[in-house]
Amino acid sequence: MRIEPMNQATYESYLPVAIEEYAADKCRAGTWSENESLEKATEEFAALLPEGLKTKDHYLFTFRDETDSDIGMVWVHVAEESRGRSAFIFDVKITSDKQNQGYGKKALRSLEVILKRMNVKKISLHVFAHNERAIHVYDSLGYEKTDYHMSKRLDVSH
Repeated sequence: MRIEPMNQATYESYLPVAIEEYAADKCRAGTWSENESLEKATEEFAALLPEGLKTKDHYLFTFRDETDSDIGMVWVHVAEESRGRSAFIFDVKITSDKQNQGYGKKALRSLEVILKRMNVKKISLHVFAHNERAIHVYDSLGYEKTDYHMSKRLDVSH
């Protein structure tokens, strides 16, 4: 497996899909309503990546297998913190035809190698509670739970 900087064409096809998926996840989590979710997701992405692939301290990578086929991608932000450099994974995806084959773990391990070279001491991420497959992968790679956000819907009768 190879990890390489994402090219502009891949970024342009990634962005609208990522915005839609993020909007849907925020709805499913109960954070946003459907009628506002796409607009809010678009605004968040625009604020986080104002210069697209050239946004300072944001790195978007593509994962490729030995046949040069696209396996997936990752978007990470690197920042200086009081305890050293840290990275936050904003998005990581493995293409649907490559899921459940160990590529996600390999991809994240490849990212770790790059981040260590960048003197990053800690990697963090957010995962939606309904994404049990991702939670399993992160647990198996040694990620620790650091916060819980919990909600209770009051408009549903029990």
